[in-house]
Amino acid sequence: MPRVSVSARRSAGFSLDDAARIRQMILSGKPSECPQCGFPLEATVGEAPVGKGDGGVWLVRCHGCGRNLVMQQPKP
Repeated sequence: MPRVSVSARRSAGFSLDDAARIRQMILSGKPSECPQCGFPLEATVGEAPVGKGDGGVWLVRCHGCGRNLVMQQPKP
């Protein structure tokens, strides 16, 4: 089997507390800032894979520190 190269992760990711704060910011409709570096967060909406729940998912990115978060959208 060929060896697969995996790039090193630039950051440790968001903590669970950070993820909860980000979710609340997005749900409130307020501009979201990264809890780690203060850079504006970019949220992209996508579809959940078939059989992986209802609705879509959010991909939340910080281009300042490189952290990312994937969250399920709340049900209406």
